[in-house]
Amino acid sequence: MKKITVVCLAAERRTTIEQLAALGIVHVQPVRMAESEQLKQLLEQREEIEETLAMLPDLPAVRSATATQAATVPSAPDLMAAIHAADRRQTELRKQQKNCQERLQTLQPWGGFDPAALQPLQQRGLELVLFSAPQGSRPALPEGSLLQEISTRDKVSYYAALVARGVSLPMDLIPLPAAGDVAGLEQELRDLDQSLAETRARLLDLAQHRTVLDQVLESLATRIQFCEARDGMGEDGALAYLQGYVPESLCDPLWQAARRHGWGLLVRDPDAHEKNIPTLLRLPRWVEPVRLIFQGLGVIPGYHEIDISAWFLVFFSLFFAILIGDAGYGAIFLILTLLLRKKFPHAPKAPFWLFGELAVGTIIWGVLTGTYFGWTGGEQSVALIEGLAQETNVQKLCFGLGAIHLILAHLWNALLIGRRARALSELGWVLVFMGNYFLAGKMVLGQEIPNSLLWSLFGPGMAAVVLFSKPSYNPLKAIAGGLGSLAMNIINSFVDLVSYIRLFAVSAATVAVATSFNDMALGLELAPFWKGLAMAVILVLGHGLNILLGAMGVLVHGVRLNMLEFSGHLGMEWAGIPYRPLKKKPEDSP
Repeated sequence: MKKITVVCLAAERRTTIEQLAALGIVHVQPVRMAESEQLKQLLEQREEIEETLAMLPDLPAVRSATATQAATVPSAPDLMAAIHAADRRQTELRKQQKNCQERLQTLQPWGGFDPAALQPLQQRGLELVLFSAPQGSRPALPEGSLLQEISTRDKVSYYAALVARGVSLPMDLIPLPAAGDVAGLEQELRDLDQSLAETRARLLDLAQHRTVLDQVLESLATRIQFCEARDGMGEDGALAYLQGYVPESLCDPLWQAARRHGWGLLVRDPDAHEKNIPTLLRLPRWVEPVRLIFQGLGVIPGYHEIDISAWFLVFFSLFFAILIGDAGYGAIFLILTLLLRKKFPHAPKAPFWLFGELAVGTIIWGVLTGTYFGWTGGEQSVALIEGLAQETNVQKLCFGLGAIHLILAHLWNALLIGRRARALSELGWVLVFMGNYFLAGKMVLGQEIPNSLLWSLFGPGMAAVVLFSKPSYNPLKAIAGGLGSLAMNIINSFVDLVSYIRLFAVSAATVAVATSFNDMALGLELAPFWKGLAMAVILVLGHGLNILLGAMGVLVHGVRLNMLEFSGHLGMEWAGIPYRPLKKKPEDSP
């Protein structure tokens, strides 16, 4: 990136911004706080649309795509008005439902109640009182009182009694409920449930057209960006200026535009300490699918951070395959990917490439380990690589992957540091992680690892970390700094490596759950027809649930190992700002 400063006449601010937007290459960094009435209105419009979209329920993508094609697309104002009306209706119905439930809960122990029926009793000096008592403990009342047990719920009996007005009773009384009828309230509650279902269906129908509001939001984003660039320009007398960033490869068109429009233009390298430099990821074609993962997580490497996209994709794909760990599930992923691609041939290719790649990797791993919908061959393993059918070997593999992953991070750090003494501390960490691998095998797997091997790795490794983590001409200062770095990170390094065992644990759990559903289905003792039907239901629901759990495991563990363990040892913070160049406003914008 190059940092640029464009100078123009203050009277030509708007024209200059329009010309820069037409170029579409300048990421604008406002010089001052952007303020204007137009910008305020646009921000309010965006907030209103975002609030409206938040009112809509989630809609399955397939339903949205098919239903929207058949339905008449409303205008944005009409759609927003309809959504707000349905949301207000839903809110009111929920209030009524809550009120009805509270009234019903109050009346259920007593049945229906009409306060008007008490007037003749009151005229005769009698009073109706309500109270409860533990089941079986009938309370004593003053002579002349009438007692009636109304109902019993959860070992509590509910009583109604007629007593003389003003008499003192030895129990806590329950206030008389409001008028109501249990059967009538239950019917009212059913009617409210039906109305709520209809209102939700209405919101689902409206959600089919959310792309209308998404398009308005996209247009607003461009307009807001335009206004922020215009209103954020600095001024100095008759001149105005803006600053921003342009990819180095696109500076020539900017120079040509400056000469053509008479701008003053300064292009220079950003300062090393600048934090607002945007990141433009240019990925090889085979790595491009990883952009979807970054966008889904809402992260991007900082400008001064290294791009680990290729390694992220490689290891994420490998982790995905191990965590799912079933060739049958991988086949389902692949079939669904191909079917969706056929149904949506004009959709972007990247999502299908990503999920297709993950599916193929899962199939390969499932074949290597011999796992098909939880079936592993019983007593006779069907694994292509027999060793991968043994849990200990898979655990060793997980530790090995962890060691390779983290060693790669420190080798990369050493390459970035270059020919400086501090690079030796990174090579020291490489030896430490090699030692951690064998130590994990000894402590976790019970392997026989000679202590001499451990010390031959830990000794030189820790020495390099102590001596070269914070090199100084003062040996004591260097050693003190290195000891601090070692003390803070040596335990964490072992914990980080051991955390890769989660790959095995989640994979084993996935297979165990699948096997349990298989056994449950096969163990049914029913007539052939009913057994086949029940087996189909159990297998479809069981394996469907297991696939969802596996997908959650990938999000939690597969992403974590890349975003925390690997990136942490690289010193990455993922604090990047996406490169968003100023774009031309829509034709209908103000």
